[in-house]
Amino acid sequence: MKKTVGCIARWIAGIVCALTFGGISACNIVSNEIQVYAPDGAPALAIANLLQKDTADDGVAYTVVNASTINAYVTGQEPKADVCILPLNTASTLLGRGETYALCGVVTHGNLYMLSTQDVVYTRENLSLLIGKTVGVVQLINVPGLTFKIILNELGLPWTELKNDATPLENCINLMAVSPEAVSPAMSGIDVFVAPEPAASVKVEKTALQFVGNLQTLYNENGGYPQAVLVVKKSLIESNRSWVENFVNDVQQNATQLLNCSQPQQIEDVCQAVQSHLTEGLAPTLTSKNLTATAIVNSGIRYQSALSYKAEITTFLQKMQSVQPTAAAIPSDEFYYKG
Repeated sequence: MKKTVGCIARWIAGIVCALTFGGISACNIVSNEIQVYAPDGAPALAIANLLQKDTADDGVAYTVVNASTINAYVTGQEPKADVCILPLNTASTLLGRGETYALCGVVTHGNLYMLSTQDVVYTRENLSLLIGKTVGVVQLINVPGLTFKIILNELGLPWTELKNDATPLENCINLMAVSPEAVSPAMSGIDVFVAPEPAASVKVEKTALQFVGNLQTLYNENGGYPQAVLVVKKSLIESNRSWVENFVNDVQQNATQLLNCSQPQQIEDVCQAVQSHLTEGLAPTLTSKNLTATAIVNSGIRYQSALSYKAEITTFLQKMQSVQPTAAAIPSDEFYYKG
């Protein structure tokens, strides 16, 4: 909110200067702010500390948007975002040629968990127990579903997608698309759910569902995969490399500071910082009622330089392509930030 007020104040001041000095820029009050965009949810947590420190006169405008609209801010003839956080596979398909943006780093490494009322904890060794059962996946056609399918493929487990009330098959794992609201013990026909944090922790706290699996460790025993990434306009890097370097450093420090948020007031401050930067009319997904210290840890927020993580990025994108060829693209070398 303070940012909006500050922008209006500078706009008015600019008009006054233009009228007073005949358009001469001697006042030098109006400046082009650096526009930073991030989707609501775990990606916004990747810059939570920066949002808390944001002031009206720091030359940077932060905006948290609906995750489903993030593509709009990095596409078009003149993309709005100077800096943006978005899913890796989306970045690879839209920006991977490296013409306008550079890939600086990975900021989240997975926040997907399996929930069930059944007393089984799923690991790579026993995931075959899901054969014949139905798994409800939030965002089946996007990263959650793609990641779960990658895991099943690597373990050689057969799966199928259930559509239009089809009967579950007994010889494979049945995947069904479900809405976030449908993740509930009351949902009939679903044995296990795959859902993201922080919503998963809310379900565990308020229903009979329990954590029964971690997709990050199912994918990789070290935990995690490149999920959300940070991209920066190449024109900004060329014109203000020092700012970009400082910003990247701040994002890296944010991950460490965020893990120290364990007290209710600290979590409330984080939620307020994100909420104060939401686009108008957007209901927040992060509130003090659903964001906990556990959910923060489970959100997989840490910074990894894209260039140093290139092999892992390429491998994950290739695995996505094996599930759905159009879901990802292999970026060119020109896409990687070499700061």
